[in-house]
Amino acid sequence: MREYSFEKSYAMLEKAKQWVPNGIYGPRTPAFLTYGSYPCFLTKGKGSHIWDVDGNEYIDYMCSFGTNIIGLCNEEVDAAAIEQMKKGDCFTLPSNRWNELAEAMVNQIKGQDWVVFAKNGSDVTTYATTIARAYTGKNKIILAEGAYHGSHYWCTHSSFGIPAEYNAHILYFHYNDMEELKRIIADNSGQIAGIMLTPHHHPATADQLMPAPGFYQELREICDREGMLMMIDDIRCGFRLHENGSHVYYNADPDLICFGKAMANGYPISAMTGKEIYKATAQGAFFTGTHYFSGVPMAAALTTLKVIVRDGVVDYVNQIGLELKQGMEQQALAAGLKISYTGPPAIPYMRFVEDQDFSVNRFFCGEAAKRGIFFHPHHNWFISGAHTREDIEKTLQVTEECFALTKKAFFE
Repeated sequence: MREYSFEKSYAMLEKAKQWVPNGIYGPRTPAFLTYGSYPCFLTKGKGSHIWDVDGNEYIDYMCSFGTNIIGLCNEEVDAAAIEQMKKGDCFTLPSNRWNELAEAMVNQIKGQDWVVFAKNGSDVTTYATTIARAYTGKNKIILAEGAYHGSHYWCTHSSFGIPAEYNAHILYFHYNDMEELKRIIADNSGQIAGIMLTPHHHPATADQLMPAPGFYQELREICDREGMLMMIDDIRCGFRLHENGSHVYYNADPDLICFGKAMANGYPISAMTGKEIYKATAQGAFFTGTHYFSGVPMAAALTTLKVIVRDGVVDYVNQIGLELKQGMEQQALAAGLKISYTGPPAIPYMRFVEDQDFSVNRFFCGEAAKRGIFFHPHHNWFISGAHTREDIEKTLQVTEECFALTKKAFFE
């Protein structure tokens, strides 16, 4: 199978370094992938496929880090966005899409009574902690060790240039370790405003963990007893596990829920929903941003949410994701390779067992990228409603070759 080359991409990267620190920053830098085996810049996308500046085509299993839920350049979503764009996007006041999306979100997300809108996941996870602290009059927030909740100072994994006091009120426990969680709460009695969790644990560079049986039911009891808020960060999982919110999939009853990524199929918007009891507190919070009120992403979100429900996207992405999972597990077994393939089929994470420095994973995913399959060696993948069974078949042809190459490079 022909391997791709990336001459234009890496020439563009060197040129970008003249004007931008590192050329590309954050998790989209090629350094977070397998340097030299992936492109640096893309030119277009359609459905589940993307094309880079060298003209190479890929089946994309990152889906723009989860935003692509029903296909890049989806005609219905783009038509709704273009219609609103012709009327205007960012006004002095909200557009008439404001009430429409607010009503749609409250009706669709189970157990939630009101909503606010922003741009990025970090905006609304931070806002959730603001509401929890204001409502309870307490400062401490509990997070799961290794969980990602955004790039704002209180939750970022980086300490570069950030005063330590921004994390002074953040406590960590190991996901599913209820005894450790209880000890932390006891040691900080009367000081905890709330706990924020992803629906299940999906850290980078580690297996995904499902909530233990009864976990959310016991957590609800603890939060009620201790006067803590339960906050769910559904930014990444949202609308891939259940159309009414991932908390429904896991039988949880949160107080506040954060959404983003897939809710508008890539248009820039995020949201936080809440129970009625916290609405009065929210009315006193200062929360704003110039582009929080943009009409175009709201029009896109309205259509995206409609399509997800109408077309049964959640069931589809999990079924087709299961086909990919089963195929890759069978291939690894046949090749005599041990892999760990964790998480729901719609948002899987694969790694090689005992690959401590991820060199094996980087090799495997890099070889796949050079053959037109865009995986990520350190991050979970995503399945979209635009992925087809032909995509899965082509992907499994490539992964079979890559498993053979990996075995030869590391295990023979």
